[in-house]
Amino acid sequence: MTTTKRASARPRSRGRICMIAGYATRFGVAANGQHVIAAGAFTGLLKRGFSPKMLFGHEGDPVGKWVNLTEDEHGLFVVGRVDDRQAIEEVDSGRCQGFSLGRFVGIRKPIEGGISLCVEVLALPEISIVHEPGNPGALIEAFCMGAVNGHH
Repeated sequence: MTTTKRASARPRSRGRICMIAGYATRFGVAANGQHVIAAGAFTGLLKRGFSPKMLFGHEGDPVGKWVNLTEDEHGLFVVGRVDDRQAIEEVDSGRCQGFSLGRFVGIRKPIEGGISLCVEVLALPEISIVHEPGNPGALIEAFCMGAVNGHH
């Protein structure tokens, strides 16, 4: 039996750890001209202990893991460990500047200009690292790298 690597498999970072943090979304700000997320919209989801995947540009295999998700008066703040070499390089170079919520299920009501207000997010399968976030406040605020297991 022959095994082959999946085409979507991405190279992992060896000997380095990369942590990233920032707001996955900011409350009260229109994202992509489609929706605004209200303060408190993630409360129920967080109480249920949801764990969205960390993707790169909403595609492929996970590139790491979200290790902490919290909601404050500004938005949904995320902290994650990035394992994928390409994703790390894109963030380190400044080409990736933010985060983006994947397609989510929520309770919405229409507001002005065809935009909807999401008052409660019921499901969120992934949060991606992206080049340019749809929500202008969903920016990478902290990024750090270091060696692990004696690697330099």
